[in-house]
Amino acid sequence: MSNHHQKIGASKSLNRTITELMAHMGDDGERPKGDLRKALREKIGNLAESWFRKGFNRGHKEAHRHFEEQGAVPTTLKTKAKRTLAPKQRRKVKLRSTIKSKSTGAD
Repeated sequence: MSNHHQKIGASKSLNRTITELMAHMGDDGERPKGDLRKALREKIGNLAESWFRKGFNRGHKEAHRHFEEQGAVPTTLKTKAKRTLAPKQRRKVKLRSTIKSKSTGAD
């Protein structure tokens, strides 16, 4: 296969992946032009930022719920979730977060 054909194949593959990411995120914006690899990295970054925000929000809600129920935020939170973390990839995820409790006593 010639180098030209390899570049065309790579370009098609990058375009398909970018299209899948845009659809997954509900991004109806303009298709990227120019450097497709740079555009793909940007879309992956957008996806990661979106999940980071959702995780932060979920942690806040879980901590608040436990506080309301028990009067304190627990040192360990556990949950199981099903999430679509990437296009066409639905996964079951076990989550556990542990905060070290401060020791009591004099310094």
